[in-house]
Amino acid sequence: MYFEEKQGFMKQSLQVEEKIFEKDSKYQKIEVYKSNELGNILVLDDHAMFCEKDEAIYHEMLSHVPICTHRDPKNVLIVGGGDGGTAREVLRHQDLKVDLVEIDKDVIETSKKYFPNLGDWENKRLNVIIESGMEFIAKAEDKSYDIVLVDATDPSELSNELFDATFYAQVNRVLRDDGLVAVQGGSYWMDMQGHKKILKTVGGPFWIAMPYKYEMYSYPGVNWNFILASKKYHPTADIVLQRADLLEGLHYYTSDIHKASFTVPKYVKDELLGIAKN
Repeated sequence: MYFEEKQGFMKQSLQVEEKIFEKDSKYQKIEVYKSNELGNILVLDDHAMFCEKDEAIYHEMLSHVPICTHRDPKNVLIVGGGDGGTAREVLRHQDLKVDLVEIDKDVIETSKKYFPNLGDWENKRLNVIIESGMEFIAKAEDKSYDIVLVDATDPSELSNELFDATFYAQVNRVLRDDGLVAVQGGSYWMDMQGHKKILKTVGGPFWIAMPYKYEMYSYPGVNWNFILASKKYHPTADIVLQRADLLEGLHYYTSDIHKASFTVPKYVKDELLGIAKN
């Protein structure tokens, strides 16, 4: 038995033993598949979000790259991320407090049941809010966060507002003067035009805007990207090596991976000329 996902010009199949959960929430279809090789797989609206074997790659790279770029972060906002993995990684940094804003409470409940090792839900530094990310950030106070992490699916009917210029104007407003944001950026190999659109939108209000890559084995094409946009700090020139290399319990992220992830092939550099800000 296989779970198949088609994205763009590619179809990928993951061997699974059975579907162990399915529910239509108010916002999306939620499924969990069991795989002997990959562990449980979370699927939203027919797209694999992660499997237990590779989830650390996604969550570590979304979290630690921006955190280890910032000089002295204290307050982090996660928009989306209802599976809990990004919050778990942020909370490895003992001096950080986290607001997690997730629109779909059923994603949180599913994660707690079928991915019990993913979240750090009882951590007193974590504050969970069930609300639209756009509605929450529109009400947030000016300069109230150091880092914003947008842990969303690719642009869709549910998540489109998180890829809109209006949203990133609000992100810019709620970030302090040295703040930065990281967001899912699609794949410049799978969809260069889509990646360029996201990069231009996210980077619009910021001084620095750069893609960085990670390998996600449960995603079609494997090679995927985040985007980091910053008011001040440069992700390779300003990396805080001590913070990066003292983290414990990691599977993928290191300071070397951090720096290498911003290296792009020549064809990508040419395509992003005038859009990336580095």
